[in-house]
Formats: sequence, C-alpha cells, structure tokens
Amino acid sequence: MGRIVAVHGVRGEFRMAIITNHPEQLPKIRNVFLGEEYEPFRMSRMRPHPNGKEALVKLAGIDSPEEVADRRGQLVRVALADAPPLPEGEYYHYQLLGIDVVDEAETFLGRLAEIIETGANDVYVVRGPAGEVLLPVIEGVILSVDPEGGRMVVRQPEYY
Repeated sequence: MGRIVAVHGVRGEFRMAIITNHPEQLPKIRNVFLGEEYEPFRMSRMRPHPNGKEALVKLAGIDSPEEVADRRGQLVRVALADAPPLPEGEYYHYQLLGIDVVDEAETFLGRLAEIIETGANDVYVVRGPAGEVLLPVIEGVILSVDPEGGRMVVRQPEYY
C-alpha cells in the first residue's frame, strides 16, 4: 500500500508514499507488515499528508524517530484478507511475479521477475534463456494472464 519515506516528528510517526491504486481503502486497514517481516503492526493512526501523495502514519510498537529511520524505504504491506478485490483482468503484483511467460508460438521467454511502474503503463521485466525482455503492459502485447495456472502469453513488440 505504501513505502516509508521519512520520519515525521519525535514519536515514531512517518511519512508514507501511497503506492496503492486504491487509496480509498487505506482508512479501513487495521494491521500492516513492514518490509519482509511477518509480524503485523497495528495501525494507531493514519491521516493524509498535505501534499496529497503521502500519508502520515503511526504504528503501535514503533515509538521513536530512530526506529523509523532504520525502516526508511521499506514497503508497507497489507494482509491478503485486507486487500480490496480487484476488477476482472487486474492483478496484484504478488500474483504475477514468478509466472512463466511465453510468446504466441509457445516459446518460453522466461519468468516475470519484476514489475516497473511508470506514469503511462507498467512494464514487465521477464528474465529467461535469452536474457532480459521488457514488455509494456498494453493491449496487443499482453494477450492472456492466468495467475492460477502460472502462465502469461505475450506478443513481443516489433522492436525486438
């Protein structure tokens, strides 16, 4: 849902860059996970930052600026049970990372290793036998996605 940007104040509050596509769900979140940790933190307080792109967050158990500073850059994640359902054809990143990617001729291109978020559209980074392939997430390139089956079919753009 976000990324820790900076310390805010002296009581363990921090600025969180909002990276979710569904910021309207943020007030409903009660527990979050930081970085790769598996123990949740209870949300004590969250309010919008004046810049509109961030939130000011206070978590129970993080009570000093030093504790926040050590976590700067970490992702703030929610449990799957707290994640809002997505419309048909949209997926959470965790559902796609690691799936096999093949082209229309069934040639294995590799596995989806990374998703780069850009202003216009996301870019899938596929790593495989032929190296790294960058695929813009646009109609005509991403032909089908089957996260449950662990497979994506793509049409490589002409510049390859």
